[in-house]
Amino acid sequence: MSTVTAAELADLVRASLPDEDLTAADLLTCCGGEGSVTIGDGDAAAVVTVRHFGDYGIAWIILLAVVPERQRQGLGRALVEQAAEYAREQGARELHLGTAIPRYVWPGVDFRFTGALSLFEECGFEPYGAEFNMAISTAFRAPAPAGVVITREDGDGAVELVRRHHPMWEDEVQRATDDGVCVVARDAGGKTLGLGCHSVNRHGHIGPMATDPGHLGLGIGHAVLGALCADIAEMHGLTETEISWVGPVGFYAKAGAHVSRVFRTAKLVLTGD
Repeated sequence: MSTVTAAELADLVRASLPDEDLTAADLLTCCGGEGSVTIGDGDAAAVVTVRHFGDYGIAWIILLAVVPERQRQGLGRALVEQAAEYAREQGARELHLGTAIPRYVWPGVDFRFTGALSLFEECGFEPYGAEFNMAISTAFRAPAPAGVVITREDGDGAVELVRRHHPMWEDEVQRATDDGVCVVARDAGGKTLGLGCHSVNRHGHIGPMATDPGHLGLGIGHAVLGALCADIAEMHGLTETEISWVGPVGFYAKAGAHVSRVFRTAKLVLTGD
């Protein structure tokens, strides 16, 4: 489909989206997963992934970028059309924007990206909702509840917790554990009560996070969040970072986080079924 390397893709994204701070490693992680292909070249490229759930196929455009000097020349629309055609060939019935758990760059299209919103609207994508990120100071800290220890994951407790309660996060938590960027809360008996990850898809970004349902409201989540912030500050030198694809707004707001980015979700129906 394309011979664009991760480094070339990073150069393209850096030129077209300079504020995103996406590294070649980030793009290799987000865009190099199983079922993903790159369409285009060093001037304009799109990354598409296709998955099948039984007989039902779904595709996602994970990334689309065009260098500034080639924008408004129809390259973006051509990439969307090629992405849709490839998705159809692979048996997909829908083409979505961004929301390709567990490897994604954004959970949709940033509402600030007017040109991209217009492009996808013109190509027939139907909006169906919105998602958002929150920004938090990496200076945030919170004490662990009595009898709870916050530590870096060195076993399989975090994976087992999400496998029971949030199976869609297992891939991300496993990668975070393998990379040493998963933090867990354990009781005196070694039971995993909560977890948090950072730098799973994008360096410095927080998520996923989870607390055992039987231990909510005890301060475990904020203690884990504080440990993540400390780790990010030390590892990446960031004074503020993003919490990706937020669910519980109030939980993060109590830690001083605020909504920083909002994304439109949309899909293109590829069949008449």
